[in-house]
Amino acid sequence: MFAGMSHLEKIEYALMLLMTAAVAIHWTAGVWCMAALILVAAAKCIVTRRIGNPALSRSAKVSMWLMIALWVLHAVSALYSSHPDEAWSRAMMMLPMLLLPLLFLLDDLSYLRRQHLSALVFLLAGVLTVRFGLMLCRAVYHYFYTGIPLGQMLDYHEYHFDYMHHNYMSMYLIATIALLYAEVARCWHRPEWRRWRWAVAADMLLLSGYMVIMGSRSGLVVFALMAGACLLHMALVRKRWAATGAVLALLLVAVGASYAVAPRMYWRIVYSAEKMLAGEPGDGRQIMWQCGMELVEGHELIGWGCDGYWEALRERYRAHDFAEGYEPERYNTHNQYLETLIALGMMGAVVLVAMVVIPAVVALRRHSRNLPMLLFTVVYAGCLVFEVMFGRQMGLLFICWWYGVLQHRFSDCLIV
Repeated sequence: MFAGMSHLEKIEYALMLLMTAAVAIHWTAGVWCMAALILVAAAKCIVTRRIGNPALSRSAKVSMWLMIALWVLHAVSALYSSHPDEAWSRAMMMLPMLLLPLLFLLDDLSYLRRQHLSALVFLLAGVLTVRFGLMLCRAVYHYFYTGIPLGQMLDYHEYHFDYMHHNYMSMYLIATIALLYAEVARCWHRPEWRRWRWAVAADMLLLSGYMVIMGSRSGLVVFALMAGACLLHMALVRKRWAATGAVLALLLVAVGASYAVAPRMYWRIVYSAEKMLAGEPGDGRQIMWQCGMELVEGHELIGWGCDGYWEALRERYRAHDFAEGYEPERYNTHNQYLETLIALGMMGAVVLVAMVVIPAVVALRRHSRNLPMLLFTVVYAGCLVFEVMFGRQMGLLFICWWYGVLQHRFSDCLIV
């Protein structure tokens, strides 16, 4: 894996591996790894006197600059925000949106091969699998220590054994499953994969169970979107009709099994659907989105500024009698697109949508088909609908990191 690399390139790729694992463990470790990676990349640029990344296509570079532009808009909005200090602090929190794209634009990563991406994906899956095992052990320990039934501990968020926010962890898990599928689709029939392919498939099933247990309704919706995209690829691109039917049947069996383990999650979905059919808000998000859209009126072009709309949003929550929204803790709109529209207006919203759409369109084109990037876009774009993923480092680091890594062209093969 390290053959043909210089010493600095070996150190850099080792830090890329460490960064991948660290982000999945805790965002603080990811920040430190990002800082170390930037320092090594800067040293490599100075030593080699090479600046620029030929492994990025023109469209990928445009995507990187769009991410940088989104950070710049957040920083500039501090000038007209009603809370400039908080707005600037928010921009500083979002620094990975500036630093990671610059890293991928300026650092020569043309030495990377397809196997290096595979190693990053399998490392991410391994870390999350170990995390699942450790958290299950913790749940069993708490069962003997507190007497809370294990099934209740797995099914109720207040007793949950995993401290990470369930929407963010669901994004990690669904993205990992999608990337594993891309690896399986590429290598399933290769002789060297025969001893590993069923183990990878079993790990995908295990991580799917982990995602269900996390208790995220939005996660289930995004998982369904991702699974649909994988099934379409399997049937329409790979022409594996029998395999598509078998996987679909397996998914249906898995849904039934997960309902037996965690029925409360499905009851919440049915309850929300019944309320929506009755003409009532099926979820707090509907009220939050309505209040957010009311804030957009009169601030369509440049928005309220980063962190400049909290009092107005809280007043809208109060007007709609949404008690959770005007508690002392700030309650955002749980929609990154809407949050960006409120804070930065149409300018920010257009940049965000372009940042999502351009890589997806490029990944769909026959001569530049990029299944991992396409599936990752489906996952994180879906998650942005239900959560402000750029509002916390745990979401920001994960998206910015894989957004850059997956858009690289590898000299030894197509990425598909």
